[in-house]
Amino acid sequence: MVLVEDAPGVPAVEVIARLPAPSTAEPPGTRRPRIIVMLRDDRVDRILGYLRSDVRGFVCHNAPLRELVTAVRVVFRNEAFLPHGIAALIIEGILPHLPRPDPRPSPSVSGLTPREREIFHLMASGISNAEIADACSLSQKTVKFHVSNILRKLGMKNRIQAVVRTRGVPCVSA
Repeated sequence: MVLVEDAPGVPAVEVIARLPAPSTAEPPGTRRPRIIVMLRDDRVDRILGYLRSDVRGFVCHNAPLRELVTAVRVVFRNEAFLPHGIAALIIEGILPHLPRPDPRPSPSVSGLTPREREIFHLMASGISNAEIADACSLSQKTVKFHVSNILRKLGMKNRIQAVVRTRGVPCVSA
């Protein structure tokens, strides 16, 4: 277990790189010591740099002793320790980089006829038009007609997009 004090102005990777690597007497694949950083510089890029360098525990430089003791116990068990304030910084720093959800409401199948809903559910299970035709005792041409109507009513370009959007999953526009 190693406690590293964050040194403003020194790159995070350099701080961790200065720590001893596992000795050659240890089994191959042995990790470097478990690391906790006492943060002084709470910039998100710095915290993410530490995370990339295998740090799994953080405490603020002015944290009470009981928080440091808790961090040591948690990290010793191979778990991560992030006080609320640091976790909030990480979340706020990562949010701008996440993809935005599709703002359009998921289309509803309630506007479909009972037969179209039946075909849509079969379509959603991943079976082909020919298999749908067999299951519903219809011609493939009739199934194709229903699929076209379903896509038009849902405002979708293809069956995959329709299934994904009706399940509330953001869809990548084609």
